[in-house]
Amino acid sequence: MVLDDCFTILWVVGITASFSILDHMDGLCAGIAAIAAVFFTISANMNGQTLVRSLGAATLGASLGFLRWNFNPAKIFMGDGGAMFLGFLMATLGLKIRPDGAPFPITWLIPVLILGVPIFDTALVSISRARRGLLPFTSPGKDHTAHRLSNLRLGHRGAVLVLYCFATLFGVVALFVPDWLPTTAYALAVFLVVGSLVAIFVLEGLPYERQVKLPKTFSA
Repeated sequence: MVLDDCFTILWVVGITASFSILDHMDGLCAGIAAIAAVFFTISANMNGQTLVRSLGAATLGASLGFLRWNFNPAKIFMGDGGAMFLGFLMATLGLKIRPDGAPFPITWLIPVLILGVPIFDTALVSISRARRGLLPFTSPGKDHTAHRLSNLRLGHRGAVLVLYCFATLFGVVALFVPDWLPTTAYALAVFLVVGSLVAIFVLEGLPYERQVKLPKTFSA
């Protein structure tokens, strides 16, 4: 029970922070939240979770309404208050999704897949900054997934749209996961971990703006 509570707190704090970190390009955070809300709503509807479906639909409407004015070139901006609120809603939806008759490894894999893009981006910047001697959450910079994709001549909109596509792909896979055997779900989890590490290794080799590590200062 204590371990379950610890993982729940870690999930809520981690997902909330990941959406704050994801808010670094016009339309990215709101768009990913809207896509995730779509699949949370569909999954809840498939399992007869009326209240979860309502929350997902409301989050979808709010995200799309904001995205109308936040997509590049943005006319309004979300800020940490909006991004973290969306992240908290995503974390809550992830905890509430309960596929009928699905065993444990599948129940946690569904929200991880639906929120795969913000989770991956947070992992990328955390590993990248840590290996450069920076504190991951206190060293903002243009070293996110979208920034690196943008440098591949995709441009701002192209990078955001590519991440939209990945979020949609992960969401579609998540809808079919409840029908899988636990062994298949474990195999997918291993594939995702290995694939993510390979992707991080590849992205680390792409050009991106590196933050300068500030020297330590000592006061008398």
